[in-house]
Amino acid sequence: MEFLHTVQVAMLTPLTNDGDLDNKTLDHQLERLVGAEGMTLSILGSTGEGAALSPDLRGRLRQAVVDRVGKQVSLFTGVLNPVPQGVRDELLSLNPNSFEGALVPPPFYYPMTASELKTYFWSLAEVSPVPLMLYNIPPYTKISLAPEVVAELARHPNIMGIKDSSRDFEYFLRLLHHVDRANAFKILTGTDTLLSGSLMAGGDGAVLAIANIMPGPVKDLFKAIASADYPGAALIQARINDLAYRVRQAGGIAAWKYLAKKVDGGTGFPISPYSPLLADSAFAQALDEYGIFA
Repeated sequence: MEFLHTVQVAMLTPLTNDGDLDNKTLDHQLERLVGAEGMTLSILGSTGEGAALSPDLRGRLRQAVVDRVGKQVSLFTGVLNPVPQGVRDELLSLNPNSFEGALVPPPFYYPMTASELKTYFWSLAEVSPVPLMLYNIPPYTKISLAPEVVAELARHPNIMGIKDSSRDFEYFLRLLHHVDRANAFKILTGTDTLLSGSLMAGGDGAVLAIANIMPGPVKDLFKAIASADYPGAALIQARINDLAYRVRQAGGIAAWKYLAKKVDGGTGFPISPYSPLLADSAFAQALDEYGIFA
């Protein structure tokens, strides 16, 4: 089935116990996700620990994914760095024949004005060899991209869209209201629990962590929305919400990695110094009770 919406997996990064790239698990993970037809891959975002991995490890993961996937599916990569020059340099290193876009948040740490944000992203778009996907994730960056700023940036031909992970549905609606999408600018949600609502409101798709674990139900929800089966979509969304809430309670990335270990093998370890979710914890048991839907 050809999807009318963008359906991206916010892919986890499999690591060994000592924090190196787990190539064996990566092979299994990519085989499974590439086999979920209709979905594209977004690596090194927040779920992929892109802001915590070393430049060397980020580069090796990008090359490993490109080598394994080739042109089978579209690839996008996060460029998460608080240093503006570091973002620019990393963008310039990307091969446009390998990646269709780069997910870029504001440089986190120092506050930025609306004018500074516009200048920052506009200047990156002028030099980037791949189109930019703006990344609004104020829970992590402490900076929110005002819809009016996004509307101005949407006019740049090398800025392809925005992923909104604010968990603020009213903000998402303001994006839909303010931004002219005549140039195919895409407005995507990054919040699993807001998937059906964002699609029904007019959003262009999603980049989802939960698609690592249950790509089938995620695709089924998109199909239900496309066919106007809203009761069916609501049932799937309820299942997604149940797992998403359990993951949030269990600690986010560590919980996703705990689940991914059950699906793809590997260690389930996040990058040090962050701790893995212990199998005998109450949070892990709550995830086990839910089950896995690959």
